Amino acid sequence: SRLGARDMLQQASSHLTSLARVLSHHAASTSASSAQTWRRLSTTSDDQLKSAFGYCVQQVKRYDYENYVWMVQLPKEQRPALFAVRAFNVETALVADQVKSREAPVIQLRYQWWRDGVTATFRGSPPPHPVLIALQSVIASQQQQAGRSQQPPATSGPSPPAAAPGAGGSPFAGPPGAGAGPAAASGPPQLRAYHLKRIIDTREEDVLEGQPPLGVDGLERYAEGTASQLLYLQLAAVGVGAREADHAASHLGKAVGITTLLRGTAFHAAQRRSYLPIDLCAKHAVSQEDIYSANVTEGLRDVVLGVASVAKGHLDEARALSSHLPRAAASVMLPSLACARYLKELEGENFNVFSPKLQQRGGEAAPLSHVLQVKWNLLRGTY
Repeated sequence: SRLGARDMLQQASSHLTSLARVLSHHAASTSASSAQTWRRLSTTSDDQLKSAFGYCVQQVKRYDYENYVWMVQLPKEQRPALFAVRAFNVETALVADQVKSREAPVIQLRYQWWRDGVTATFRGSPPPHPVLIALQSVIASQQQQAGRSQQPPATSGPSPPAAAPGAGGSPFAGPPGAGAGPAAASGPPQLRAYHLKRIIDTREEDVLEGQPPLGVDGLERYAEGTASQLLYLQLAAVGVGAREADHAASHLGKAVGITTLLRGTAFHAAQRRSYLPIDLCAKHAVSQEDIYSANVTEGLRDVVLGVASVAKGHLDEARALSSHLPRAAASVMLPSLACARYLKELEGENFNVFSPKLQQRGGEAAPLSHVLQVKWNLLRGTY
């Protein structure tokens, strides 16, 4: 009986050894499979991010080439954030052309998708759109940098005693200015959802209203809500948070925004839309039909002159502040160059906004003079 028990124990030991080998092999296979799965998911995520930023670059190059020219001249580490921001501007500008229906609910639904997309992006879960995926990557990177910059330095001594409740206000109150919002937060500047949503809101209001502005102040509000917000985002993208830079961006945004509307006069007129102020048109006896039919009268030239003068005034104000701006700010204020060049060419055409010469611009090309001007201003730190 002892021999039989010994045989049973040997058989059991052999089975256990075999089972251990199988489990060990399975664990190794599972570990290798998990590692392969992780690497595959990581590669897919990296590829998706690369594709998202590639899409941003292509959209800016296709629809915003004059700004693409100066963006590719900047340091490589600054480009991803700037391309993501300007691609967002392109996408929201294209909504009006992409929505075929003129029904207000349909238009509002499309803009609301972008609004919700921005909210989700700042929460870390962007919709599957390349521009929002790229923006979320930029936001996450900025938040990490802000977290590192706000870590308190190591100290060798004991911590200072906490202020007693009531000695300096509520015991729950933060440092002075803590409740002032994102703009008042310490650390490097970050992209803000407010600026992105302001662009969406302004474009939606413009499409739904569909009427010429009553006065130049209407043009300025539109430009502040689009081009100026974009410049604020560009400053945050390169880590600039100076008050003077924001002031300059506000003026330059108005100049760029108004000039962009002037440049689009012929395109808009073909769609029976106009951004020439009603009060100026009335003053110079210019009807909406004159604009829609491209009837270039002296009165129309005077209207265009009035609008162009406002744009030029804001451009001059923005440039007057250049000496007070950090060099990094000047590099993202280079939309001023295309703005100034168009205004000069418009004056050369005696403010005929329908001049064929002024309609030839655009596409994936830029005058050599523009490219050289970009390089010269980047070298000098001016705009």
